[in-house]
Amino acid sequence: MPKIASSYKVLVFFLVFCAFGPRSIAQETKEVTLLTYLKSLEKEYNVRFSFVKEEVEVIILKPLSEGENTIENILSYLQKNTPLLYNRINERYITITSKENEESLCGRIIDFNTQLPLEGASIVSENNSFNTVSNEEGFFYIPVQNEKLNFTVSFVGFSPITKNTASLSKDCPALLLIPSISELEPVMIQNIFTKGIDKNLDGSILLSTEHFGLLPGQAENDVLQIVQALPGVESVDETISNINIRGGTHDENLLLWDDIKMYQSGHFFGLISALNPDITKNVIIYKNGTNARYGEGVSGVIDMRSKNTISSETEAGIGFNLINGNGFLDIPISKKLGIQVAARKSINHLWESPIYTSYTKRIFQDSEISNIGNTENNIAIATDENFSFYDFSTKLLWDISAKDKVRINFLTIDNSLDFTETLEVNSQSKTSELDQSSLLGGVSWNHLWNENIETTALLYGTYYLLDAINKDIFTTQEQIQKNEVLETGVKIDANITLSEVLKLQTGYQFSEIGIANTQDINLPRFRDYEKNVLRAQVLLAGLNYVSNNKKTFITAGVRGNYFSKFDEILIEPRLSFHQKISNGFSFEALGEYKSQSTTQRIDFESDFLGIEKRRWILADGENTPIIKSKQASVGFVYSKSGLFINAEGFYKIVEDINSNTQGLQNQFQFSREIGNYTVKGAEFVVNKKTKSFSTWLSYMFSKNDYEFKNLEPSTFPNNLDIQHSATLAGSYSRNNLKIALGLNWHSGKPYTIPLENFETTTEGGIATIQFDTPNNQRLPDYFRADLSAEYLWKLSPSINAKINFALLNLLDIENTINIRYALARDENNEITVNQIEEVSLGITPNFSFQLLF
Repeated sequence: MPKIASSYKVLVFFLVFCAFGPRSIAQETKEVTLLTYLKSLEKEYNVRFSFVKEEVEVIILKPLSEGENTIENILSYLQKNTPLLYNRINERYITITSKENEESLCGRIIDFNTQLPLEGASIVSENNSFNTVSNEEGFFYIPVQNEKLNFTVSFVGFSPITKNTASLSKDCPALLLIPSISELEPVMIQNIFTKGIDKNLDGSILLSTEHFGLLPGQAENDVLQIVQALPGVESVDETISNINIRGGTHDENLLLWDDIKMYQSGHFFGLISALNPDITKNVIIYKNGTNARYGEGVSGVIDMRSKNTISSETEAGIGFNLINGNGFLDIPISKKLGIQVAARKSINHLWESPIYTSYTKRIFQDSEISNIGNTENNIAIATDENFSFYDFSTKLLWDISAKDKVRINFLTIDNSLDFTETLEVNSQSKTSELDQSSLLGGVSWNHLWNENIETTALLYGTYYLLDAINKDIFTTQEQIQKNEVLETGVKIDANITLSEVLKLQTGYQFSEIGIANTQDINLPRFRDYEKNVLRAQVLLAGLNYVSNNKKTFITAGVRGNYFSKFDEILIEPRLSFHQKISNGFSFEALGEYKSQSTTQRIDFESDFLGIEKRRWILADGENTPIIKSKQASVGFVYSKSGLFINAEGFYKIVEDINSNTQGLQNQFQFSREIGNYTVKGAEFVVNKKTKSFSTWLSYMFSKNDYEFKNLEPSTFPNNLDIQHSATLAGSYSRNNLKIALGLNWHSGKPYTIPLENFETTTEGGIATIQFDTPNNQRLPDYFRADLSAEYLWKLSPSINAKINFALLNLLDIENTINIRYALARDENNEITVNQIEEVSLGITPNFSFQLLF
């Protein structure tokens, strides 16, 4: 037995040695370059080394054997076995420098905007005792004997800075350089409401989703939902496809994605944004005083931008909510080339969640789908809806050199609905279809001529299609409707720094817009096809002025539009003035003239299955003139010690609107008259913030009236005349937890009722509704309470899980958002007037989960 046991031990030792011995010996003896070893350490310990590649790729060493080595032990080993110094700046970043620089002072040059190192920056002392440049990682070294000397750091395209060597150390503190071209851009004066919402000196609002806080009711950073938290911005029907800025219609807003116009803004036919929150990093909103480079959009501008810098490392995320699945990927292929990809897809084909059911019920109200049961044939019909949506975007970023940057963008959006009706008596079925899609693409080139001159050229195209086929289950009738938009163009911008306080902005724009509308019915045979094309050329110029004491800010510009088809020139001046007074008080005044050539028209409530009733049309100079607007506003701002107060009064007039673009649901529904509307109002905001809490109250009063000289009466309230609107909300954040609660209230919008006791009249055998004075009644007040919460869970040093929960209308209040009237026949086949009422979303929970890498 002892011999057998001894032999067994020898056998076990032999097998273990064969399995692991060669590997262990190889690990102990295999030599690698220090560069290879550092790359493996970055992955294993989630750290980042900063070094000069030429210094580390020539060093050969034996890595420490695998075991329970800490990063500190490894750094100590490297310090002893290489001619380099390893300085740990923080938990993640470690700098590697030559021991020749051990007795040197160190600094690191960083781009203020991108937070990336700048290679080749010049560092020159005032007495020329030293002259050096920053290396690949932005580091530079100065002999220690040069203490307490002033030096200047300069780099092409950036404003030079002067520092003292006393600010340097062996820890290599960062020195931030600010791009000279953007130095005179509006400076944020106060975060408002929550982190990531800032008011600029030119009166615009900046949203930064990358570092965003939390707003009530938000399960994701849906930017077109977020903008509705701003005073003067709301949606009368709770959708992001009907955003109203200071009493204007949605088509009067200019929506841009990476400077390309969007003709479609929503998924689910308007309930969620068509733009993936993962790709939208910054949004600028103008309500007045719009920069001269923006045309169209007589009511407002929402300029959405994706990330425009190459990441230093790969970033990714994948997640889902109760509506869709989503993912994004941001890959730096090299230091000069990067690519961004993002996508979303609805998940109702896998599971119809409660929020999907709630959204479906809401969006299909007062449509062909919800009204199918109101048939005069009294025949049972089974229905089935198959709805889906997706969006996909990609962006290529190529930094050709320090002076040249090229960006290529692509975005596609799609909503698709199949609606099947089946007769239960014979199982005969027919499927109607509705598809809404957009394609956007662009190529831009940014060139920095010198530290004072920068130009950008953009070549773009955008296509929109709304396509429907409506099949009648009882007949062979089929109705095809199409609305197509194709816009192509070029934009050239130049920014020139004239002095430390003055910057010139100038540019040229050309666009060609073609819009086609098709109406095709097979029985009785009818076809109507209408196509219009309009070309426009624009010259623009503006001056930005910031006083030396930084108390006065002025942006003044002018935009000249030439429409060759009408041989018409429109001059549009713009102005934004901000003056700091004292003790946190400021005064601001804004004004603008604007115009737009595209608008949306509603022909019949049943168009496009009654779901997306609006179709784009183009100005023709006669029945549809170019819309023009004028606006002026003045206000006061107070910002001090965490308290922000803003009060602003405004006056806006929008001229040359056509009554058939306003969605009138009364005696003027089919009129084609030209008129205007005028909005007078005031906005008030107060926001108090502490380290963890933020509370705010906003209120808006406005009076919005139409004037159509050829209608009787000629003056009556606007469809969007919401005279009082208020929001009271608060948010709390501590460590990785965020909570927000808000109350939204506004007075009801106007609507028109039929004449009492004389609801209908018949002429020539055709019955119509006799309406009372237009918009003489108001809906009940609207009230909604929303709640949201977010928690960021650190699963590992490189993986985070973000969990969001939101509850819309947590009190489950049924708000009426529209009332209209239509003719119907009762059980006795007599004509009656039917009241059709649309209600808001009920209590609607949502949940989202996302893994971030």
